[in-house]
Amino acid sequence: MAKIKKMKKAVFALPSLVTLSSVFCAFLSMAWSFQAQAQSGQERLDTMMYAALAIIGSIVFDTFDGKVARATHTSTRFGMELDSLADAVSFGVAPAILVFGFALTNAGWFGIIAAFVFAAGAILRLARFNVEAPPEGVQTFFKGIPAPGGAACMAAIVMGAINSPRYLEHGFTNLTPFEMNTIGCIAIAVGLLMVSTVKYKTMKGKKTVGDYIFVGVGLSLFAALCFILDPATAFFFLVVYYVTYGLLYTVVWNLKHMKPHRRRRRRNSASMTDMPAVASTPAIEAVGQDKQATNESLDNAVDKSATQPVEETKSGEEKTISHA
Repeated sequence: MAKIKKMKKAVFALPSLVTLSSVFCAFLSMAWSFQAQAQSGQERLDTMMYAALAIIGSIVFDTFDGKVARATHTSTRFGMELDSLADAVSFGVAPAILVFGFALTNAGWFGIIAAFVFAAGAILRLARFNVEAPPEGVQTFFKGIPAPGGAACMAAIVMGAINSPRYLEHGFTNLTPFEMNTIGCIAIAVGLLMVSTVKYKTMKGKKTVGDYIFVGVGLSLFAALCFILDPATAFFFLVVYYVTYGLLYTVVWNLKHMKPHRRRRRRNSASMTDMPAVASTPAIEAVGQDKQATNESLDNAVDKSATQPVEETKSGEEKTISHA
């Protein structure tokens, strides 16, 4: 009996251990990001690459902690709260420090604000998910890019930049102001995308043909680019594909689910703007002249009827005088 109780306790602790493994990877990423600031050259690039890979490790562990909890029937409120706090560190703070240490340390206040906007967006995204998550059933869409997806964007930027031809051919050089500002703007955009209403598929519940096509194209693209280029660059383009898919899917979904009265209003406004001007024809001019003549005759008749009583009154007065 004692062994059975110990095994049950171990099973209940297993999802939490997976979640803490995600936090450990995030902590490694932050530690390597700080360590890289005291290094230079290729050594610094290698350390930043390790920090980016640690973020990917956090994403992998976060993917499996929920699956382990459901498989072992050990889903608890404690595990949910722990997972939310762990995600705030793994996908909010750690990626912000990663991108700040790699590209934004010399960007001044703009770099600080850009990294903070990303971290705040991830934390707000997690809080909104906890509030809006349905108590029962399966959520088929994420509102805004998931926090792991935002962290993947930051890791992909670092990995793609390190494996760019500029670094591979000329070694490490300081980023130009344009490059720093571009990476800062991307960090802000991803932070805002996490709190947006852009729809991203959760790949849960009933799968459709489009879901299988989306996954198949993504895996094929990643495998082909790994063979042609390298895994780091392939991962960068895979993240770009995922972000672009969500944006395009949201546009198509909004067009399909547009309200009928809005469609009619837009259709009518378009038809009014496209309607050609009516040219004047002789028949139309003739009708206008007839209407004008009719109006003039009516005015004359009114004038005559108004003056007739006056004339009759005058003739009556003359008759009275003559009789007198």
